This record gives sequence, C-alpha cells and structure tokens, in this order.
Amino acid sequence: MNTPLLYVTNAAQLQQALQDLHAATVVAFDLEFDRDRYTYGFDLCLIQMATPEACFVIDPLAGLDLKPLYQFFETPGIRKLVHCPGEDLRLLHSLACYPTDLVDTELYAKLLNYEQTSLSNLLQLKCDVQLNKKLQTSNWGKRPLSDGQLHYAAADVIYLFELENILQQEATEKGLMPFVAEEFAQLNTVRYTLEARQNFLKKNDLQFMSPYDQYVLNELLRFRDDLARQKNKPAHQIIPEELVRQIAYRKMEPADILSQHGVHPILKSDRGVYMLEQQWKKINAAAHAQQLPRRRNGQPLSEEDRLRFEQKKLAQENAKAHIFQPIQQAIAAKYGEHAQKFLMSSSLVNDWLKGDQRINQLKLNYRKQLIQDVAQEIGVDITAWM
Repeated sequence: MNTPLLYVTNAAQLQQALQDLHAATVVAFDLEFDRDRYTYGFDLCLIQMATPEACFVIDPLAGLDLKPLYQFFETPGIRKLVHCPGEDLRLLHSLACYPTDLVDTELYAKLLNYEQTSLSNLLQLKCDVQLNKKLQTSNWGKRPLSDGQLHYAAADVIYLFELENILQQEATEKGLMPFVAEEFAQLNTVRYTLEARQNFLKKNDLQFMSPYDQYVLNELLRFRDDLARQKNKPAHQIIPEELVRQIAYRKMEPADILSQHGVHPILKSDRGVYMLEQQWKKINAAAHAQQLPRRRNGQPLSEEDRLRFEQKKLAQENAKAHIFQPIQQAIAAKYGEHAQKFLMSSSLVNDWLKGDQRINQLKLNYRKQLIQDVAQEIGVDITAWM
C-alpha cells in the first residue's frame, strides 16, 4: 500500500482532510460500524475517505465535529466511489447525511456478469490485490485501533479508483454505460429510514403460527430488545432467540433459563427469572384479553376454491415456463447468466405471476424496456403482466 494514510483524530487533521477531499473530482469512502455485534444498535465507528493521492481514516469516536464532513458527502459534482453501500447509506441517512454522486462498483460488476461481486473477489481478479479479511469482524468501537485495523480499513477504499477505471472501460466496450448511468441515478435517489422496531417475527412465523403465539413471541422478543438497549448489548447476548421461542411455545418454563448457556446475568438469577415470569404472564393476559385465536389463520378450502387455486397455479407455472423463462434465457444469452439474475430475477417473475407487482412498476426504465424488447424479439406476449 503506497497511498499515504492519515489517522484523523483532531480538528486540525480533519480540516486538512476536508481541504484535500474538496479539491478532488473523485473520492472513495467506506464505513466501519457495529450493528448488534458487540453493542446494541447501529453505531458508526470509523469513516474511510480517499482521493487518488491520499487516504484519511477518520475517527468519529474522537469527539470530532463531523458536520463539515457530512456536508462534503452532500457536495454535488464530486464523484464518490463506493462498493455495495446499502448499510453505509442506511447509517448515514440515519445521521441526516445524504451522499450525492454515488458510483457503486458492485453495480458495474453485476451488469458485467461477474458471478462473485464482493470487493475482495473483484480486487483479486481485476487488480491482483488480495485483501486480508481476518480483521473484518473486529470490534471497531474499541480503542485504541491497531495499525492492522487502520490499514485494513484503508484498503477498502484506496483500490476503488483502479477498480472503477477497469470496470468502466469494460462497461463502455460492452455498451452498458446507459444501463450503468440509470442504475447510479436510481442509487442516488434512495432514502433509508431507521424506525423503532415493532415486529420481531420472521416471515415463517406469520405463516405458521397462530395469532396468539405470534403475539406472545413478538412481545417476549420486544422485552428482550428493551433489556438489550438498557445494557447496551446485542439482543442475542441477553438471551438466545431459541430460548425465547421455547418459552413462547410453552416448551420451557422461564425458570429453566437458569441452567442454559448464553443468558445474561440480568436474567440468570432469581430476580431475573421473576422478572421474566411476570412479563410472560402479562403478555399472555394481554393475548387472552384480545381474544386472539390459538389456531393458525385460514380455513380448509372448499372443493371449488381448491380447483380454482390449482388452475391458477397451473396457469402461473405455464406462464413461467413458456413466457418468462424464455425471456430470461434470451437475456442470459445476450448479457450473461449472472447479469440476467440481476436484471430479471426469478423472485421478480414470481411477484409478477402472483400479481403482487406489474412490469410497468419497475423503477428503472431500461429494465422495463429491455424486457419488452426481448419479449417482442422472441414473440411472447407479456401484456397481461404489464
């Protein structure tokens, strides 16, 4: 790594970093954060910024005023290279910072039909750079940071310039830049919100559990989350979710947690068990008061409804086999199998077939036009799903 690295921990260093960043036409950035790994919640731990000439690893835990940096993120006209920035953007948006002019190298790779699109895989393949991922799960909120951590963090940004140049050239040669431009424009409109969590259930819980059991489980998991917030610990370090589920399903008594591993001292005591028991009784009383059914939702289908359901399912399978799969195959033949999965995934097709979405609802016009053009070329009619 020949790029100079400055660990920014005071106001003078941050001011110098900002001067260099504002003077650049393109920068790269990445974040290190803790999301329920070592502490409760979603916490910013490190900000890596680079120009082609220098790298700045900025410590948000050093008491710095980061408002000028957040304002830089929002400065138009300076391209900001990122790789798979979803979680980084989610965190920045929660801090009321909305970066502009984003360029995502992973989107290039997906459109270019790369199977493995992680940063480490692409850098090894295209730039002959092998990242050391041993520090990936470091406790980034713990200070002091080691030299190894600082150099690991810097490596996530300093090579993005070379990688983007290579991928942009490939996309240009393949005539994909109009697709790329639309993807980037869409990326720059995304706005994430972090709202207080109300639902702790999984999709299968909603499908296979009774309304009564859903309520009990959700409220017990909410209770665990409240304790986790109080202790600033990830929820799984308060009590494993499987134990919560066993209590909710009445397969385990609250007192049984005393003999279980992975239970935090706040619960693993007579007082903790009493608190859990009282909560469990309160939740069940509320479920009774609401007269929630103890059986799963849904009634057995009548013969007429069953036949109608089977006919609908058969029609969907027929449309998938004779309309949508041929379109997918044609896209794969033109752009590659992995690009096709990105452009027109099977889950998206299933949503169209079920009527959950329409093709016209696609946010990206180029994808909509591509599907229409390919359907016309191979002679299939998709009007019913438009």
